[in-house]
Amino acid sequence: MAKTGKAGGTGKWAHSAGAMALAAAIALAALAACGTSDGQATTATATTQAAGQTAEQGAGQTAAAEQAQQGQQAESGEAGSEAAGAEATSAAGQAQQAQQPAATPETAGDSSELPDWTGKQLTLRVWNGHGTGDTQRFKSSDDVLSPEIKRLFGIALDAENSFDNGGQDLAAKLAVLAATNDFPEIGYNVVNDDLIAGNKVYDLTELIPLHCPNIYAFMQKHSSRTLEKGYNGTGRHYTVYMNVGNDADSIRAIYPDADMQRYSNIAAPGDTLGGLTHLSVRDDIIKLMYPEAKTQKEIEDLYVKNGAFSREEVYDIPLRSRQDVIDFFYAMKQAIDENGITENGRPVYPMSVFQGQDNWALLAWLRNMMDGKCSFNYFTYFDVPTQSIQLGFKQDWFKEDVRLFNQFVRDGVAPESCLIENNEIFNSKLNNGEYATGYSYAQPDLSQQAAAGKPWAFRKVYFDIPQDTSATMPQRNEIKGWDQLTIFKDKVAEEDLPQILSWLDFMYTEAGQKLAAWGPKTAGLWQEEGGARVFTDKELEANMVYNVENGANVKYNLASSRYDNAWPLNYPTMYIGFQGGGLFAPRYAYDLSQGERSPGGANTVFSTGVFEPQKLPRDVIVTSADIWSFTNEIDDIKRFWDVRGTGFEPLLTKCLAARTDAEFESAYAAMLDFAEQNGLTDEAVKACEDLMKEKYAEDWATYLAGY
Repeated sequence: MAKTGKAGGTGKWAHSAGAMALAAAIALAALAACGTSDGQATTATATTQAAGQTAEQGAGQTAAAEQAQQGQQAESGEAGSEAAGAEATSAAGQAQQAQQPAATPETAGDSSELPDWTGKQLTLRVWNGHGTGDTQRFKSSDDVLSPEIKRLFGIALDAENSFDNGGQDLAAKLAVLAATNDFPEIGYNVVNDDLIAGNKVYDLTELIPLHCPNIYAFMQKHSSRTLEKGYNGTGRHYTVYMNVGNDADSIRAIYPDADMQRYSNIAAPGDTLGGLTHLSVRDDIIKLMYPEAKTQKEIEDLYVKNGAFSREEVYDIPLRSRQDVIDFFYAMKQAIDENGITENGRPVYPMSVFQGQDNWALLAWLRNMMDGKCSFNYFTYFDVPTQSIQLGFKQDWFKEDVRLFNQFVRDGVAPESCLIENNEIFNSKLNNGEYATGYSYAQPDLSQQAAAGKPWAFRKVYFDIPQDTSATMPQRNEIKGWDQLTIFKDKVAEEDLPQILSWLDFMYTEAGQKLAAWGPKTAGLWQEEGGARVFTDKELEANMVYNVENGANVKYNLASSRYDNAWPLNYPTMYIGFQGGGLFAPRYAYDLSQGERSPGGANTVFSTGVFEPQKLPRDVIVTSADIWSFTNEIDDIKRFWDVRGTGFEPLLTKCLAARTDAEFESAYAAMLDFAEQNGLTDEAVKACEDLMKEKYAEDWATYLAGY
């Protein structure tokens, strides 16, 4: 990979002349294959020129080396002389060696082997466009990654001036930024038609093969349809895909020779109902409800003793139906009330029905788990019985579930006050145990309870409910980054694109993955022993290898070996590269089959996927029947989605707050009317289905074929 600081300039990493010429040839071939429309002429032209300059530089360097050798031979007067030949060869070799560093991003075993960046310094602000905003802000006290990224690429992330949607939805935040033209340098999950039509973001189609060769090669192999499809089926790419999952199925596909028994220390097979389909519940309250159930310590002791769990041990709490789950929460309230359980004088409730942002965790996750419906959200979905696209929140069974959770609030299973809490207040109460249950992505920070010396711990609780394939379908996806990064034209000069793209691409290399999970060698956190890495920082080893929740990964800004962790944890949060370091994660590097097992490894193995893996369709689905697949292609869907966060979701939350049945019916009717008035009509849903059938026929056929 040739690295350039300015278009046509010399970067800090340059391959040999032949390699540079080859890289240019590959880039030009990719460019020709992709084609260039008039709308992308500026970027395409600059890319072509840069590639041409690289090729010319490579050819010039090769010619110079040949001339140097010929000149030395001529000066000796003896072209065939061994001495002259040796001297010329040595001079040419030294010249070539001077051009080529000892290691490149693709060949380095560690980032410390790579030289310092000597070009332009960039400071990047980040706009995280997911949801309405997240008040959780990790700050590393001893960050070892950010300084290394700055050393290698001259790039620093500006935490103070980065931002999220700040309580607004994406469209509202975009309108504010457009009005002031105050866009940041990069955006995370922000791209849409308005930004593209307004010429605010770079078209990266030709630049990705040139400056992100590792990402491009990965997508060619593992997500070729996504690569071919591009944005809205245009074949153009305005984003770079980030954040590759490290679930067991993905790792097996990416690394066919991986030792999956060893990798099970990081990720067991996906749970029966998919990812994050367990409750986290205070074990002291569970013990009051089910005296025979295990505490977290008992789970850990079993793991240390046996290294695995039986089905009966995982499902030690009998939650085998929707009604069982309802009874479970009411029994928890009874146990709390009868035993006068409080936390630092504050009341304790079985759960919250709101997480400070929207209703997604409750109604697109918990309610699904209660009856085995996988991959369902309350907007558009593929309905198996009718073989059509339907609206979830218009289904009678969904309305009854909302009514159920409203009853939870009326009966004090969840407090009415939770419905007006922001994300920060919710997390504080959850981590303090004032909410006895966490679910979906709204999980407690286990290290906080340990640090506070709580006499209880959160433990996993699974629903022993079979996956229901009769109504909804999960989907099998191509392996690609889940999130997408966009670069803004007004704030980043075109000549600086290679610098940013090369940084992103580096996180896909072995050296980049190791950096995310271990830190650079120069940080002194690890050393080589017998050809394997071993942490010298025992606090970090406990966290990264033995799953002790002590916050050490946050301290150093490292991606721990957990299923859902990636770098950077430090704010501004963007997950870049392979979660947990992929196959280079510490828990895979350590031989955990030898010696005594650590209690911290219990939660990874305590999983339902070992017994009943999730059922998935035979083929991958690139464009799903989910509503976000249509927001950039169907005007009415976009119109609704633009006000979903600030209009629809608050009305849905109001249904949960109703104090009488009449109030509930009125609130639900107002929510339905809002959706209808803002574009989410039966006609719009039919347009989604027609688009799937006509434009994304291969995905539609996969839905129809089923399992």
